[in-house]
Amino acid sequence: MPSARISSLEMGRLLAIFAVIIIHAGPLRGEAYSQNINIVSDALNQLSRFAVPFFFLLTGYFVQPKLTQDPLHTFRRYAKPLMIIWLAWSVIYLLLPFRMDVVMSEGYLTERSGYWNYLLEAPLNTLFEGGLVHLWYIPGLLCALGIMALLIKYNQQSLMVPLALGLYVWGLGAGSYQVILEGNAPIFTRNGPFFSLLMVVAGFELRRRNITLSSNIALTMFIGGLLMCLAEGAFLSQYDIWMATHDFLLGTPFMAIGIFCLLLNNPKWGSYPIVFTLSQRVLGVYVAHFVVMIILFNVFGANGIDGPTKDMLLTPLTLLLSFGLVMALEKMPFTRFLVQMENKGAHIASNNSTAKTKAQ
Repeated sequence: MPSARISSLEMGRLLAIFAVIIIHAGPLRGEAYSQNINIVSDALNQLSRFAVPFFFLLTGYFVQPKLTQDPLHTFRRYAKPLMIIWLAWSVIYLLLPFRMDVVMSEGYLTERSGYWNYLLEAPLNTLFEGGLVHLWYIPGLLCALGIMALLIKYNQQSLMVPLALGLYVWGLGAGSYQVILEGNAPIFTRNGPFFSLLMVVAGFELRRRNITLSSNIALTMFIGGLLMCLAEGAFLSQYDIWMATHDFLLGTPFMAIGIFCLLLNNPKWGSYPIVFTLSQRVLGVYVAHFVVMIILFNVFGANGIDGPTKDMLLTPLTLLLSFGLVMALEKMPFTRFLVQMENKGAHIASNNSTAKTKAQ
């Protein structure tokens, strides 16, 4: 077992990828359930929204030493393999049909052309997103790392936090709060650096300044952030905005930083070989899980599986089969690049230095 890695954060990766799949599966939702159960579904959706911010925090935390020492080289080492993964999976999702019933009845091009035309309606946004909606994470991460690398390179590191806060407020004003603040942005503000920069900078600063929070404060932050998100979602619902559509709200950073610090305070949580084995495949599962989910949606639809039965099957099957798919792709040299960063050295070195620091 790679003891140099922080087991609680590796467990956090697994919790986060499970939360991502919960968001995309959307359990307890629809006409099969009562209104109260649908409200529970919305609350579960917001609870799961810590996931991608948690991934951003992890990157900022682990990349901090190398990004500080050699910002542009470090950025390039991260950017190249991530862009290859993003481009490859964008092509896969552009070619993969979402509805086999339409393919069988009207043909492949008919099924695909509607989606392609949808993406072409907003080409700039598509550039910051990719071939399917969840791939926005990679351009968002690289936007954040690129901005940080440039600021460090030109000795403007003091601008990181105010710039990140400003972009976050802009993102909210042109995103979830657009109906009130009437903000505008050139792209959908979940994409790009609007929200990613603050979360990556937060992880970076936690490491650089050696900031620690007690477990009680961290847990309070997490619960308080969640309650803020639920309150914000309920408030915005009066403007006919569905709670489950909010990717980031005012409470989201508090929720993500709270759970991150709580896990960091308890490094031995999740110290099991299976955690380390699975956590190193989380990036692959993130980019690949929609392949499995699309197949399952088609199988369930063809067999009339819906409601509670679908909900009981969709999330666990997606998780299990996605890990299986990633492991299978790892086995073949010509597909390994789809699910693994070729440059893993920097990431492992960051984990090692963290463990040594905490041990001293």
